[in-house]
Parts: sequence; C-alpha cells; structure tokens
Amino acid sequence: MAILKRTNRIFSMKQFFLIILLLLPLTVSAQITVKVNATKWVEYPLVKKFGVYQTPLVSREWITRDMPKLSNLEVRSLRYEMACGKDDLYGQPCVKGSAEKLTYSFTDIDYLLSQAKSRAPILIISHGYTPTILQKRPEEWAGFMDPPSDYDIWAEINRRFARRWKSQNYTNSYVEIWNEPDLKDGFFTGTLEDYLKIYEYAAPAVIDGYSDIKVGGPSGAFNWWHQSLVDFAKQKGLPLDFLSGHTYGPDYSGQLNAMRSALLSLDNKEAEMLMTEYSPYVPADYQADGPVEKAEAAMTFFNALPGMLECPDLTHVNWAQYIDPGFFVGDKLGLIDRDSGAEKALFNAFRLYGMMPADRRSITISGGSLKGMASASDDCITVVVWNEEDKEKNVKFNLTNIPFESGKLEIWHIDETENSWYETRTTKFVTSRSEQVSISNRTLDIDDVVRNKGVCFIRLQTDDAKKPFSKVNLGTVVRTHQWFPKRTNNASYALFDPKTWTVRMSSNQETYGRALIGIEAEKLPDYIYVSGKKSGVIYKKNKNSALYIRVDYQNESGEYTHSVLYHSGTYNETRTALLPWGTQRHPDEVIEVPDINDFTIELAAHKPDNFNRRVMLTCEMNEIGNGVKQNFQFTKGTQTDIGSINADLQSDVLYGGEIKEIYNLSGQRISHPQTNEICVIRLSDGTTRKVYLRY
Repeated sequence: MAILKRTNRIFSMKQFFLIILLLLPLTVSAQITVKVNATKWVEYPLVKKFGVYQTPLVSREWITRDMPKLSNLEVRSLRYEMACGKDDLYGQPCVKGSAEKLTYSFTDIDYLLSQAKSRAPILIISHGYTPTILQKRPEEWAGFMDPPSDYDIWAEINRRFARRWKSQNYTNSYVEIWNEPDLKDGFFTGTLEDYLKIYEYAAPAVIDGYSDIKVGGPSGAFNWWHQSLVDFAKQKGLPLDFLSGHTYGPDYSGQLNAMRSALLSLDNKEAEMLMTEYSPYVPADYQADGPVEKAEAAMTFFNALPGMLECPDLTHVNWAQYIDPGFFVGDKLGLIDRDSGAEKALFNAFRLYGMMPADRRSITISGGSLKGMASASDDCITVVVWNEEDKEKNVKFNLTNIPFESGKLEIWHIDETENSWYETRTTKFVTSRSEQVSISNRTLDIDDVVRNKGVCFIRLQTDDAKKPFSKVNLGTVVRTHQWFPKRTNNASYALFDPKTWTVRMSSNQETYGRALIGIEAEKLPDYIYVSGKKSGVIYKKNKNSALYIRVDYQNESGEYTHSVLYHSGTYNETRTALLPWGTQRHPDEVIEVPDINDFTIELAAHKPDNFNRRVMLTCEMNEIGNGVKQNFQFTKGTQTDIGSINADLQSDVLYGGEIKEIYNLSGQRISHPQTNEICVIRLSDGTTRKVYLRY
C-alpha cells in the first residue's frame, strides 16, 4: 500500500510539470525582435504609386467635404469613372443635343477633377459609357451599357473630352476607354468585338484631342481581353500606352501576369500596367460592419503592398475606393465613411505609408510571424510592422546605424483601441508615444506591442527633419516616358515622382540591365540644380556602360533637335545604345562634370534656335553591374557668378581676380559655396589656391 501511494505521488508530480509546460506558451508571449539597419538600402523603394479610385456615386457635398483630405495622404493618382449615360449621377459631362450639334456641361466634373488634381498630380479618367444621345434603348436604365449607335459621334465625343482635359491642364494623365467591358451585363452588353470597335474609334480621337495624354484599356474586371486588345491595336496601328485591370480579392497575380504577357508582344516598351481598381476584399467582406470597415483593414492594406512594390512596371494602383459609394450601392469599401465623413482605419494606413521615406532599408524579423517594412532618409527613420494573427505580440525594435545623435520618437498603432473609427468612434489621429530620445552608439532599442490584426508604426527623426515629400515647383511635367525592356521583377528599373521631381534608378539583379526614364516637361527655369545619392559599386562592363543625365530640346515645330549630356566619368562617346525618345541619336554636346550628384544644368546656355521651352530630361543607368542604386532630385538652381566673387587668401593677401571653378577640400566641385567656407579656387591662369570665400 505504501508503494502504491508513492507511485501515485510520482505520477502526480510529472503530471503537474506537464501541465505547467503546456500552459506556459499560453500565458507568456515570446518576444519578437525587429532589427533595422538605417543605412543599408534594399529593394524595392516605397514609392507612392498607391492612389485612390472614386466612383461617380457621390454628391458635390461629399466632394467638397472630403477631397481636401487627400492632402493628408501621399497619393500620386486619382482614378475617376465618368459614367456617361447615367445623367442622374454627379459629375457627368451630360452630353446632349443632336448628332449635328452636340452640347456639353462640364461644370460638375471640372469641379471634381480640379479638386482632385490639386492634391493628386495624376488623373486617370475612364471614358464611358454610352451617352444618352447614342443609346439604342434610352428608355431603359440599362441603355448606357449598349455599344454606341453611331461610332463617328462616339469618336467626336471622346475628342471633345480630351480637349477639355487639355484646356484644364490635366498633364501627365491617363484616359481609359470604358470600364469593365468584360463584365457581361454589368457595365457592357456587347461582345469583345464590339469593345474593340469602341476602342478603335475612341483611342485615336483622344490623342487627336490631346496628344500628350496616355490612352489605353480595357479596364478589365477579368484578365481575358488584354491579349486581344494588344493584337488588335498592333493590327490597326492604334495608340496603346497602357493596359489596365481590376482585382477584388487577395490574389492579383492573375491580372498582372495577363497584362505582362500581353505587353511582351506589344511593340512599345514604354507601355505600362495599371491596376485601376484594387481591394484585397471579396464582396462578402466589404458590406457594412464587415472587415473593410474595421481596424484590420489597415493590416490588410500593408500586407498587400510588398508584392505590388516588387513590380516596377505596375506604375499605378488605385485603391477601391476613396469615399464610400452612395445611393443604391451598399458596399463600404471606402477610406472615408460616406455618411459622416469619418476617416477610417484604412485612411490612417494610407496616412502612415505616406509618412515613410521612399528609400527602403534592411529589416529582419525573428522570433515570430510579424511582417514589416522600413525606410529612411538622412534625418528620418520609419518602421511599420503588422500582425495577421488574433494574438498580441511583444516586440523589441532594434534600430542600428542611426545617422544622428538625438531626435523625436513617435509611435502610432492602428488596432481596435487606437486610430480606427469603427471601433473607437473618434477620428482623432493620435500617437501612443511621443518623446525626445538620445542615441548611443548609433543604436536605439524600443519595446512595444502589436495587437491582434493590428499595425505598429515607428518614426524617429531629428528635430529639424524635412518633410520627406515636399512639393518641388520646378515646371510642368507633361508626360513621363518609362522603359521596360524586360518585364520581370528582377529587372533594372527607373521611377519618377512628379511631386518631388525625384528619379530612382536601380540595376537590381541585372549586371547588364538598362534603367531608363524620360521626363517631358515645360516651363523649366534656366538653371536646374541636381543633387543625388548612390549606393553600390559601378563597374564599366563595356562601351555602353553609362550613368548620365541628358537634356533634349524641342523646337517650335514640336521636334527634338538638340541634346546635351552630363556625366562624371561613366560614359563612353563610342557607345552604340541610343535613346528611344528625344532626338533618338547621340548627344550633340557631352559635358563632364566633377560630380554628377552635385551640379547645375545651365538650361538656357545650350538652347537651340526656335526653342519652345519643352525639354526631355532623361536619366539612364546602363550595364554597370548589379545592385547599384542611384537617386537624382531636380530643383530650381541659381546662376553662380563665380567671376565676381572676392576671396581672402589664408596668407592674408587680398585677391580680386577672376575665379573659374571652386572645389571643396575633398576635391568636389561646388555649385553653391557657403560664406567663409574654406575652398580651393582655380583661377583664370590655371593656378589653384586655398582660400576663405567671402561674398
């Protein structure tokens, strides 16, 4: 009996420890470590290509109330579906009259698009559907979905619309022909052949009305019609600047793959891909009180970004939707609640992403299943992590290689307790932590949490940090020209931000790749200052290896006739590679500057006769090895009249002669010297002297 009791006691002790071990993971959350290297650049940059889509199911009151809120988001595009033929909806041009005399009312749509354009520099305007005067059954509500009864009038209407966009100065923008024609009886009752005929008449008319605008389609709900549109455009010689498609649901790969595949057969390496409606939610989830309204929508937003950022040839993604659609539609996909104007968790997710500098930094997450991204500039570091699980996570953030010694630390959360209007019923955007911190050994550790299906966002910046996306008023961007010789995620690429006038180029994983972008612009100043940054090592692989900036000048006849190329050693004048735009020949002038990351383009000094003030500003990085990144920013420069500068020599002998060039003590040429800066000057006789500049 005694032995039996002893045995039972031993068994009970084992059972006790087993229970403790089983319960331990449920009561103690293991800490996750998020390590960020603030100076290590990685792919892909956090560019602000995520815009919004606005349906015509709105009112002028909502537009007045909510369009100004776009200023809180770093969006670059807004897509608007005009919905002609539904003349009872707000913002329609309301084409009326007769075939002999068409009349238009642009009052409402001018107001809507002008409100959007002032806050999103790029407009994507959907030209559809069939106007009432061209409907085959105008007595029925569904008549707008029918193919137009007269294609010549349809072409003239598209031409007139395009002329309007030109008169309103909607530069660097896009026109889609129709909306979801492949959604049978949703927005179109015709066949594929009917749509191709609609495109055949509309696309050339749009270009005739506004030659600088980009035109494309099919704005597909599915991915069936992309190849057919490409084949038809090639056969008929039609303009096709982009393919566009829509995806609702988490998997957008089918739509992207179909567009890419079709574009590979198009004889236009400038053609882009646009996802003009996107939401990771399926219809069951975007009803009122569904996930799209709640805090978890912010997590879902961030979860969708990395894959789309890995596709540089996907130039715009328009999130569906901006303001909740009204009237008879019951979905709540918007960033803004239609009834109250409240900014939802999804709006705040856009806001946080807009606060992240574009240049991405290395991030390593260990010990858990969180996901995240990091980015930095010289004076700001941001980190965002999100939690897909229904369990709170403890996190230690370890920021390393911080380039400053003190700053302001701020932390935001989006979850059921903070910054989600649905749960909290407050629209106030609040930080959970804000304090001044000192940084020791270029490292800072931060302990925090990421709640279930929530987001945690950290920003560390200097007290005098600049806004990462301050608007640069340099000139008018008429049209961007991108180049996609290979449509794969590992290919070289070049991107342009029209708000900040910044070009980002990368050789990515290609040793012999070509990153190329052209910015067609007007009304530029006579002096353009170029500042840049580079990461990686440049190798001159062959005579085509190059890193340069080029300016092509257009004459009054609209022809590019003269070009000037600037480089600082990575260029060979015997190269064979030519540009697909501008003069399409080798440069007329080649100027080597001491530092391509710090020089001034003297635009007026090289202009040809009959210059019409339009230029093509091209940046190229070609066949220089993989893993190289190069940024250029263009801002207004000033003429530095070096010859009038006086200088005191260190030997106290006054010199008042002509100074040809100024260098800093590291040997770099200076375009904008500081007062009393110690520099090296090169005089008119070729000699150099070390001086204190005084001017």
